[in-house]
Amino acid sequence: MDYKNYIEIRKISLLYYQYCFVDTGEYLADGIFYQNRITVRYGAEFVREGTRYRFIFCKIRKKDRSIFFKSMEELKKKMLLTGHGDYEYFCERIITTMKRWKDSGNFPNKVV
Repeated sequence: MDYKNYIEIRKISLLYYQYCFVDTGEYLADGIFYQNRITVRYGAEFVREGTRYRFIFCKIRKKDRSIFFKSMEELKKKMLLTGHGDYEYFCERIITTMKRWKDSGNFPNKVV
């Protein structure tokens, strides 16, 4: 599984890394974070009506970065096991678009 289901938000911080990851309304990542004993500070959450997935912004301690990456890999597997077969396609499509916007610095005013 080579695709990413998260994107790093670059902000200067001595203690934290910030990410945006893709999850479902059942919040499957929460159980994985708990199981892996990682403290996650949640921020904004965005969901579009009629979609299965939501974008969740979070902060993690710098020392927990490798555990976060491991948790994201586990989330991919859990999505497949719980019947979210389109998760990989959704993540590839949206993360690629977000990276393109981020790299160009030309964010759209409205995402349709």
